[in-house]
Amino acid sequence: MKTKHKIILASLVVLLGGATALWLQKEPSSQSPQSGNSRSQTAANPSDSVQAPPAMHTPGLVPAPNPSVPPQKKFDEMDVLARMAIKREIAKQDLPAIFRAMLDAERVEHDDLKQMHLQTTFTNALTIKKPTPEFLEQMYEFIINPANSKFERDLLIGALEGAATKESVDLLLRVASTATDKKIRTSAATLAGVGAGGRGGPELSPMLERTWRETSNPTLLRSTASGMAEIGTPSGIELLLSAALATDDRDKERQIAAKAALEKVYLRDAVPPLTARLANQPPTSEAVKLVAPILARINGPAASEALVGWLRGRPENAAPLVQDLILQRMLGDPFESAWATAIDPAVSFSNEENRKAIRDALDAYLAGGKR
Repeated sequence: MKTKHKIILASLVVLLGGATALWLQKEPSSQSPQSGNSRSQTAANPSDSVQAPPAMHTPGLVPAPNPSVPPQKKFDEMDVLARMAIKREIAKQDLPAIFRAMLDAERVEHDDLKQMHLQTTFTNALTIKKPTPEFLEQMYEFIINPANSKFERDLLIGALEGAATKESVDLLLRVASTATDKKIRTSAATLAGVGAGGRGGPELSPMLERTWRETSNPTLLRSTASGMAEIGTPSGIELLLSAALATDDRDKERQIAAKAALEKVYLRDAVPPLTARLANQPPTSEAVKLVAPILARINGPAASEALVGWLRGRPENAAPLVQDLILQRMLGDPFESAWATAIDPAVSFSNEENRKAIRDALDAYLAGGKR
């Protein structure tokens, strides 16, 4: 009897084991073919999810947060060191990954402060890491694609402007010329900050000069003129001077843009073309009225020497101009420039009234407590 019971029990165990095995074999088949293929692809290429460029045309297709992972603190809840650590880690990645992190900061994490910080991280990365032609094309497509939000497209435009590299400015100029959305064209055409403080350097000037010559877009005229003026290469300054001093009134928009931009010139590289415009010009000429105040605002000996040298050779009385230049226009200390040496009797003047005007202006400068 006992033997019979053991046989029955053994049979039940075997049957139960077989049923379990059959159930385990059927379990994977309950997964959809699409899910199974996705997993096999991920296993075959584990780095694809990290290295793949962001979904430029489908901004809504971002991974949903994993509910099993505790949510990360938002940036406004972190101290400075914690924020810096996160930004440093993201900055180590390639440009597409940094760009994706900037978008996901708001799309996935709903952390707008983090997104603003990562825009700066992306801007800085663009100045260090040269974008591939493929990524440049992806950024162009992202900006012109109306499926992407205006805010995100402007966020990218702002990063490109801040980077002010040849690649980023070239991309902005392309968008400004080809985008169908007028607001996006205008946003790209402003070139905000390009050239400010010399940002971008002289290598940007040829690109801006070419656009200045070719465009009739008022926004591009103003922005390229501003960039050329602040970068200050002689070729760019010469283009602006030619437009500003044109007498035929055929292109008033260009003339206005050039005059406004020349107010921003401050670098010494601009001195030679400005000085050339003073040659043989009387104090009342349009060229002198435009150029002399610009030279007065440029620090350094070359600018003040150019002005004093021109005054020494003029037979006309230029007293009103001298007073204006020293007391109203000059940014530096005139006693540390060629203006102070001009009152030395050993320095010759064609018209002594001009020397006296310099002496009077220096006395007024002292009387005004500016030294």
